[in-house]
Amino acid sequence: MRKLVLVLILFSLCSGLMFAQGTKWVMQEVLESPVSRVKVDQLNNIYGILKGEIVKYDTEGKLLTRYSNKLIGEDVKLDVTNPMKVILYSEDQMRLIFLDSRLGELRQEINLFNQGYEQISLAATSHSNGFWLYDPINFKLIRFDQYFKKERESLNIAQLLRVEFYPTDILEVDNKVYLTDPKNGIYVFDIYGNYIKRLPLKGVNELHINDRRLFFERGGKLFGLNLVNQAEESVQIETPVGSSFALNRNMICLVSSKGIIIYKPEE
Repeated sequence: MRKLVLVLILFSLCSGLMFAQGTKWVMQEVLESPVSRVKVDQLNNIYGILKGEIVKYDTEGKLLTRYSNKLIGEDVKLDVTNPMKVILYSEDQMRLIFLDSRLGELRQEINLFNQGYEQISLAATSHSNGFWLYDPINFKLIRFDQYFKKERESLNIAQLLRVEFYPTDILEVDNKVYLTDPKNGIYVFDIYGNYIKRLPLKGVNELHINDRRLFFERGGKLFGLNLVNQAEESVQIETPVGSSFALNRNMICLVSSKGIIIYKPEE
């Protein structure tokens, strides 16, 4: 029993080492793929997004597969929290699509207009194969199970917080749901949609949370906000950080005019 406890403690201590101060990140390669945004899952797969097309690469930059659907429009959101059930959402078309690890459609897409919603701006993966939607008309978080059965919804967030609330991204991590409003900060809820607190970090359009840190760009540099002690930590990479980046504990990917730049920690 003592050995098990020791192993768990060591794992906990080591889990944050990749993003500790002083970690040196080295550029590995550039994927010459024209993309507008990039995502990275926990299996080290890389996803490039461009005008309704998703291109997936492995950790070495080898093309694995692609998904193309010109009918969903150009402005799509991708959540790769669960690599086995990727969420693709088009706000313009109000279409919600679930993709498997090969980027094949898992089920018939969900047209949210047909489900009675006037507008849904955000969608995200939730635990137990569920998912979240954000209703900007009623200012509510809504959780559905894997069968598209509504389980719960939050109170009117704008009324609750007494702010003009216009979130641009949503993410569930470690039994918490994060909504970022670039004007006001990042709002944290529990998995039942109950408000917990606000992180006063403004100007964040897209959420990147890994290793108990929330990562963001400021002045072309990459920083991490430690969610445990609220300390800011800089991430040492040479390339200026633009509007789109993605990361996990093993790599950092940046979108540039050349394509996707891949950084990995120095061995």
